[in-house]
Amino acid sequence: MATKLETSQHKSSDGVYDVCCSICEDDGIHKEGLFYCQKCSNYFCDSCVLTHNKFHKSHSVIEEKGGEIWPVSKTVDDTLELCEEHKSEKLTMFCEDDEKLLCYVCHLRNHK
Repeated sequence: MATKLETSQHKSSDGVYDVCCSICEDDGIHKEGLFYCQKCSNYFCDSCVLTHNKFHKSHSVIEEKGGEIWPVSKTVDDTLELCEEHKSEKLTMFCEDDEKLLCYVCHLRNHK
């Protein structure tokens, strides 16, 4: 079974997070990003997402634990290796059964 690779972690006085809220981080506050707006390309904490949703009702916001594909942070994305078989695809998944890194195309074709 293939699983998505973990993202980088951000430390704060309150804990360690995969991603921080984009709005809070601009103010020097480190709160966990639990939501992601696909249109804005921003992460939001539980407080900031309420304000965002109030003003941007047509935007598509996904929740980290919602089961949808959660975007990889830019820091992690810049360090991912490319697939040897599909040269333009980055290795973003891991097959636990085969213990092998996979790109999205390999996952779709061979590791369902």
